[in-house]
Amino acid sequence: MTFGPKRGHVLFIFENFFKDFGLLLAALVIGLLQRDMSIIYENAYVMVIVLMGPVGRTVQYLCTRYSIDEERLLVESGWLRKQKLEIPLSTITTVDFSQNILHQIFGAYRLNVDNASNMSADEKSVRMIFGHEDAFAVRELLLRGREGMDGFNLADETAEAEHTGKTVYMKNSDLLLMGALQSKGVFLAELFGVVSTIIALFNLSDTLLGGEAERLLIQWGVLKTFMAFLAVIFLLAIACGMIGNLVRYYGFRVSDNGKAVKIEYGLLTKKRYTIQKNRISGFSYQQSFFMRLFHMGTLQLFAIGYGGGGGEETSEEPVLFPLIREESVRPVIAEVLPEMEESRDYYRASKGSLRYFFYGFGFVLALIMMGASVWLSLTAAYCRSVWIIGLLILAYSVWGRTLEYRHAAMYAGERNFSMIRGGFKTETVFVKTSHMENVAAKASIWKEKKGIVTITAGYIAPLASAHMVVKNMPAAAFEEAESRLVY
Repeated sequence: MTFGPKRGHVLFIFENFFKDFGLLLAALVIGLLQRDMSIIYENAYVMVIVLMGPVGRTVQYLCTRYSIDEERLLVESGWLRKQKLEIPLSTITTVDFSQNILHQIFGAYRLNVDNASNMSADEKSVRMIFGHEDAFAVRELLLRGREGMDGFNLADETAEAEHTGKTVYMKNSDLLLMGALQSKGVFLAELFGVVSTIIALFNLSDTLLGGEAERLLIQWGVLKTFMAFLAVIFLLAIACGMIGNLVRYYGFRVSDNGKAVKIEYGLLTKKRYTIQKNRISGFSYQQSFFMRLFHMGTLQLFAIGYGGGGGEETSEEPVLFPLIREESVRPVIAEVLPEMEESRDYYRASKGSLRYFFYGFGFVLALIMMGASVWLSLTAAYCRSVWIIGLLILAYSVWGRTLEYRHAAMYAGERNFSMIRGGFKTETVFVKTSHMENVAAKASIWKEKKGIVTITAGYIAPLASAHMVVKNMPAAAFEEAESRLVY
């Protein structure tokens, strides 16, 4: 054996320390401040559940060993149920590093290892943490397999060089602006979950919080209280988004040496991607509602054998530019991949198809909420103006579906495909025509008679981003896309 069999770094057990023990630490702090540890005793079952994750990772650490010889990476794991995973070195496409704050403190590295099958299956993903010496030794050994896989991993060693070629840096002011303009939906959902958990565990609803909420409802009424609450939460989301985005993408830089693209960023969690250009399938340009107002967006790329898993390190696609203006998107991606320079006129959603965008559960739910708000306004003493909230929700739903109709578009060219979808948040995808796998059309009898179809396109990419659906397009768009497929 060239390396191992050997366990990884013991930090594997504690790498998600704040996520695993955050609730327990918060309870201890509150108990110490109040000089009453009953909060822990009363929620002992919750604390036991919290500790199940670290216990499971301890068992996994003790029972997992890694070996590398001249031909393969071997991962042996399991306690009661033994498992062996063999990955030929010739199929490994990516070996990159990342470090969260604990990794940086203890000099450890997480190795993100992908092979081509990772674009469709999570079972092949390998999660390894080693100290500095072992991490660099393992990476060097894994990158030896340069032959095979149709050339997907056939890059010169210069493609791995540090900061060669053209390098672009992202300003901190742009990162702050990006954080302010990003969609706040995910943040609001997470904030709601955290606040709800704290209220439930620490019985805040029966104390000061409950009294203040009741006082505001009586003094301001439901509508003003609701609007004030939304305003506070929105401003909080903007502030947290700006700070979080700066921390996440701090020091962002992208280097292009002609054969590979190298992306580095992060303050608390440092990430590094080295992606060979012959494995890049395409790009995704994403815009929140506020980004569109400023004609800006985030440009990502997706590559063969890169990501596709559900873990922390593979759940996001490599970001090529956190914030880039609309007019710069085409020149940038054409510089990375010359075949993306080709462009055509888009097919737009069919005229008369607007009403089909309203056929869905979301719009029906908005109508139900509108009706419920009117009923409350007529029957409840403190809810006379609640119908306005229902009207706003209905207007939001109508507006969103109208935007979906206006944005839906696609074209199929000889060298690349492009598709656009979304309402308040839009996504534009550019894909190599040679990497398109399939296109499918679906329509009801009535839509088919009018030449309206919903098009689903599949392409070679990580599983989470390997297909796209564009609703209510002209049938001619599907026919052209189908004619472009490489048989």
